[in-house]
Amino acid sequence: MDLRVLKSFVTICKLGNITRASEVLFISQPALTRQLQELEDELGCKLLIRNTRSLTLTESGYLFFQRAEEILTLANQAKMELSEKGEFLRGIIRIGIVETSAMRILTREMQKFTAQYPHVHFEIYSADSDDLKRSMDENKLDLAILLEPVESAKYDKTPIPAKDRWGLVVRKADFPSDRKEMTFSEVVATPLILPRRFIVLEEISSWLKVSDKDLKVAAYHNLPSNALDLVSSGMGALLCVEGSFTNRGKSGLRFVPITPERVSGHVAVKKKNRPIAKAAAIFWETLCALDSAETADEVLKKLGGRRKKSAGL
Repeated sequence: MDLRVLKSFVTICKLGNITRASEVLFISQPALTRQLQELEDELGCKLLIRNTRSLTLTESGYLFFQRAEEILTLANQAKMELSEKGEFLRGIIRIGIVETSAMRILTREMQKFTAQYPHVHFEIYSADSDDLKRSMDENKLDLAILLEPVESAKYDKTPIPAKDRWGLVVRKADFPSDRKEMTFSEVVATPLILPRRFIVLEEISSWLKVSDKDLKVAAYHNLPSNALDLVSSGMGALLCVEGSFTNRGKSGLRFVPITPERVSGHVAVKKKNRPIAKAAAIFWETLCALDSAETADEVLKKLGGRRKKSAGL
């Protein structure tokens, strides 16, 4: 199967029009139509339903579109890996990361790495831990940084020096300004916007010593970005780690830690027994060498102190 034909098929699917695809690919429309017909003949199924103004993917076509994108991505990755020679380390490192304080650590390490290897670039993908693991399993990511707890039987893992405490994001108007914490009983009595991850929900229930069925659930989410709008609307309070809120913040809202304090750590993972590109392998070793006892705030304070010292302050 010709990679150029796969590229043509993917382009047609994304643009939804053979004429526009032919212009982008610099291929005549009849030649592109012929490629599509030959591909359908080779696969023995219909991939697209042709209408007068648009194209629609069949069920087989949608499945093949997904696989074609994966094949093209892997082919491009292989090409970059084979170009790694001589003294220049090059390529793209694909990293998935949860939206927490761990991004501060990753940013610091990326800056240091690209300063040493300027021909290496990073591709960052944000999602919750379940989505990131799925992307790892589908070979769409080289590495991922996840919030614990993590079912990691399929992965090599190393701790990341970022720890986040749990709490509720509430509307400032709904919570007294002089209150600094919220008790477990108050959390149980509050309509909650919760992470959708089953393993996290189990842990939350164990903290609060109640069944998940007894929690007042207003909504579930996979990333806190849109969930903050639900809080602003008065739908409920967002139960999350502090970094998920401080990474973006939102006017009129505040983070209130829960007491007794609950803290979650982070781990970097890579798939076991799967070779990764040289650049990604070296960056993995960099992550493995991090001091796991150092928290994200300690890292930031240290960096701030160094900047002041270097500025002669």
